[in-house]
Amino acid sequence: MSNIFKSQNLDKDFITFQEALNKTNIQQHEISGENKASLKRYHRLTYIIALFENKLESKWKEENRFLFLNELLSDLLANCSLSLIGFQYSSLIITRRLLENFYNHIYYFEHPVEFELLNLGRNDYTSIVELKKYYESHPFVKPLLDNNIKIFNDQVFAHYQELCKTVHSKGEDFMGLAKNIKEIKPEYNLVNHFTLINQSTQAIIYLLFKFHRDLKFTNMETDLIAKTFTKPLRGSLLS
Repeated sequence: MSNIFKSQNLDKDFITFQEALNKTNIQQHEISGENKASLKRYHRLTYIIALFENKLESKWKEENRFLFLNELLSDLLANCSLSLIGFQYSSLIITRRLLENFYNHIYYFEHPVEFELLNLGRNDYTSIVELKKYYESHPFVKPLLDNNIKIFNDQVFAHYQELCKTVHSKGEDFMGLAKNIKEIKPEYNLVNHFTLINQSTQAIIYLLFKFHRDLKFTNMETDLIAKTFTKPLRGSLLS
């Protein structure tokens, strides 16, 4: 687990997290007011992803079972820095990547041979829509009869599709169109930007919790994960 995710107290860990950001970034956006509230939410969700990654890496020696989740965590950390510096389009591209890494984690978790071939340079590509279907049809998930699984899976996939428009420059609304370095760092609504990323990360946490039913969490850890959701969703999550 990253060394900024060691504290048992989430608020203390956020202070460390913010200090790390202040040391590494020339920030375009202030960490105050609504920006700070949305960043605290981002930190909480990233913290929980780090918790999942730590549990998996402690339980399994095989890298196919945790490495893509490690990379998803790395994407979230890099994404936070890019967002605060002001590189919105770069942030959108890495957000798409972290959604891909979620689906890759699910697929390669039980495909060690394919993971080894991937490391040897095999360039096969499975579409994200197929990986989305793979999640819902997985024996770990299919028997659960949880409507929220489909809702959150659809949400992650819809966000991925929207981000593809930026990655592939599908029209001028999805282009940066900078002509000099200064224009690469425009002002934009950081709260709205983080809200969309937070919604997808929350959905991923729900889907991970349902997929990894065999992971053991302490009561405090389970409470931390559950309180990320509204009360009606908590019951569904823990059932």
